[in-house]
Amino acid sequence: MREKKYLILLILKILENESDENHPLTQCGIARTISEVFPCDRKTVGRNIHFLIKIGYPIIKTPKGFYMDGKSFTLDEQNFIVDAVRASPVKSDAEKEDIIKRLFTLFAKIHR
Repeated sequence: MREKKYLILLILKILENESDENHPLTQCGIARTISEVFPCDRKTVGRNIHFLIKIGYPIIKTPKGFYMDGKSFTLDEQNFIVDAVRASPVKSDAEKEDIIKRLFTLFAKIHR
């Protein structure tokens, strides 16, 4: 039973952290990612996604896959922010990397 709980949490975290409207994820793609640490197949991912939708998570299905809706920043926007920090001439490289590290922490909290 614990394995099932662990699996649904993995699927939720992957959708939260690695998907958006422009980057939907397929069931097979999610299963491949999870299979690196936990046995999983496409059908299991699908059942868990449909359960998450049923209990109210804002997961959107598109012809290209699934994504978690309602995030503060899309993945493209996150990349833009990180690139802008890296390109800034105002801070040293060490300061920029520290800012980027804190941004990634913030982005992870936003997607919880």
